[in-house]
Amino acid sequence: MTAPSESTGTSSPPLVSARPTAPRTFLAILRDTWREFLDAKVLYLLLAVIGLLFGTALTGKIEPQPSGRDYLTIAARSMAADLSGIDVANQSLLDVAGRLNGAVYWIRSAEPLGGDLPDGRWRATLSRTFLPMVAEPESNAQIQKRFGVIADGQLWRVVKATETSSDLARRLGSQTWEMTVEPGRDLKLLWPNQFSLFGGSLDLAGSKGAPLGLEVLILQKLLATGLGGTILLLVCVAVTAAFVPTMIRKGTLELLLVRPIPRWQLLVFKYVSALLLVAGLLGLLVSAVWLITGILAGIWSPGVMLALPSLLVFFSLLLAVSVLTGVITRSVTSAMLVTVAYWAVLFIFGQMHNQVVESRLRETNVGRMRPVSIADSLRGRRPRREEPPKPGRTPFHRTTIGRVSEGIYTLLPHTEDLDNLVDRQLMRDYAVAGPFRALLESPEFSWQRGLGLTLLHTVAYLAIASFIFSRRDP
Repeated sequence: MTAPSESTGTSSPPLVSARPTAPRTFLAILRDTWREFLDAKVLYLLLAVIGLLFGTALTGKIEPQPSGRDYLTIAARSMAADLSGIDVANQSLLDVAGRLNGAVYWIRSAEPLGGDLPDGRWRATLSRTFLPMVAEPESNAQIQKRFGVIADGQLWRVVKATETSSDLARRLGSQTWEMTVEPGRDLKLLWPNQFSLFGGSLDLAGSKGAPLGLEVLILQKLLATGLGGTILLLVCVAVTAAFVPTMIRKGTLELLLVRPIPRWQLLVFKYVSALLLVAGLLGLLVSAVWLITGILAGIWSPGVMLALPSLLVFFSLLLAVSVLTGVITRSVTSAMLVTVAYWAVLFIFGQMHNQVVESRLRETNVGRMRPVSIADSLRGRRPRREEPPKPGRTPFHRTTIGRVSEGIYTLLPHTEDLDNLVDRQLMRDYAVAGPFRALLESPEFSWQRGLGLTLLHTVAYLAIASFIFSRRDP
């Protein structure tokens, strides 16, 4: 019997240890980060506070105030000019001086067919006086088409219009129509409403109320980019401040380095994991704000969703600062305090920049009549002259503090521009005008510049942290 040959022509493949791929490593770190999130007790406190804030908002009550006659008058006045393509929130009457049609319109009488509410019909008498040498009589079809349409908005829709003026009156330049009108698509946003909390026991909008669009804007800012967003980001800063110091603690880091991946990649994976989890929380916050304001006001504009990328880009910057501080100091407390202090610096110099911009605008307009927007003019507001500063008082942008703050602001990421981007979008969605919108529309603010500088600083902080982490001993 012969012994079996050592070489049979076939051989079993060598055993190769499975090397974890980058996606598998990232998923493992993401699971670890999720467990750290769940272990943070302050996160549950955050959810409780946010729930209390939203619960308080849900006690809100919005009650329309009688205003139908006022908006019929506004619609009649606006017919004296061609407002197509005009931004009534920013442009003044001077911008439409060449668009006047030589006629004057007014509401002679009006009565509601039901209640004086933003969804109710009205019967109104419209009168028109014109110069026969300049303008011509208008037909019922023209009145139906033009009444209630201001620029690209529609306050009223004419259901029926019947001219009641005589031929002689028409030839002399006078016309009258009996109309039945119903609310247009934009009237609801502009209609004054009384907003109160706790079943109407706490009034927040004054006795005359405020336009519904303005109330929704303030509520969305308070819950998303204001108090609600600030609380969420502050708690997330406190939670994520422990991630890097805990990871680089001796023993934990040695265990992680068993995985054959570069150390910088380990740090970046931790950063991205934390950012994804915070993005989920921000998504829930913004979606809840959209849902709550929709339930209260019946307005489902998606503009508030722009707050999600704005808040996420801002937090990515804060997280990069926290990671860099954690790598350098290996201290949870230091990472948290430095990040909060950096946030405070950004806020302070952002507000000072707003004051500098406003100071420049005031100085430019000193002695001039401050233009009143078309929307405000139709409401009966009058322009006023910009007053010069008090004797001996230097405009803020010319002071040493103003100049120094502008120099420092130039070197910082312009996160204020990202917040202003959200404000501008909400003001457009909800037809909000006024000096604050004029300030935000200033070319001094650029969301492209703000986004670019913020991302540039974020990448720089993360790159420095990765470089230090790659060269430092465990």
